[in-house]
Amino acid sequence: MIELLPALEGFISTAKAMASFDAFRKNRKGDARALIEELKGNSRLCFRVITDGVSPETVIPHFVTTEFDRLNKAGFNFNLLQRKRIPPFPGIERTDLASWTDKTTEALIVNIYDKIKNVQSIHQFASGNASIRRRIINIHKRILLLLRHAE
Repeated sequence: MIELLPALEGFISTAKAMASFDAFRKNRKGDARALIEELKGNSRLCFRVITDGVSPETVIPHFVTTEFDRLNKAGFNFNLLQRKRIPPFPGIERTDLASWTDKTTEALIVNIYDKIKNVQSIHQFASGNASIRRRIINIHKRILLLLRHAE
């Protein structure tokens, strides 16, 4: 199990995170809704590695970036998902997520997908890299931070 800061502990189980994605998606339409669904699927894959012990090599080919790529190419404003900047959640200052305080939703989403693409590239060209699991954990923490921010 990964260690999370108190601000993210409410999303520690797959069921709780998936319910939070459903609530996040509920009042969104069109492109935003499609992106949230894609993030939900990617989060589910992270949970497979972190909580179910599935090997990263099995999961990585299933990460999807199609909606993000389409929206990014079209100039979509990812801040529409949450207009406010990321607040200083309790406990975040003592974690590797501290640097996300006061950044935009768009910056976080772009970073999540950049990290997914990086893991896919490592998997494709340098499989067996020992840091892949840690990288998936870091992706997952950012996705959970996005969920917390979207509440």
